Amino acid sequence: MVWGCISHDCKLDLVTIRGNLTGDQYMRHVLEPVVVTHFDNHPLATRPVYMDDNARPHRSRAVVDYLQNNAVTTLPWPAMSPDLNPLEHVWDILGRRIQALQPPVQTLRELEAALHREWLQVTREQIRRLTGGMRRRVDAVIRARGGFTRY
Repeated sequence: MVWGCISHDCKLDLVTIRGNLTGDQYMRHVLEPVVVTHFDNHPLATRPVYMDDNARPHRSRAVVDYLQNNAVTTLPWPAMSPDLNPLEHVWDILGRRIQALQPPVQTLRELEAALHREWLQVTREQIRRLTGGMRRRVDAVIRARGGFTRY
């Protein structure tokens, strides 16, 4: 499992977890050491709003309680909504870079190391280009009445 987080101005550390993600692992390996720590030290006057993809481990009672107890506001996100998250495009960038590696990765350990290397190479400008296009994406979904868009 690979987890990453971006905003218009930053990119948090990439987290990889072997096997299937559970709510407890999500709290121990992602929320506590990465998200809450970042939010506690964030330079904005107000804490950022956190968005996830509604995966089952993100919705566990323990995770919801943990986020509330740590003053992490989450963005409500309908389960069957169009995926407008710009992070999906970052995953695409990483996937293309990993596929282009020569020699190709052969093991899970090599893949994990390559993902971390390539994550570090994703630039602030690339992320800002993706996040800056959100208005266009939302407008396209509205025009398509929630249906297919080119995004």
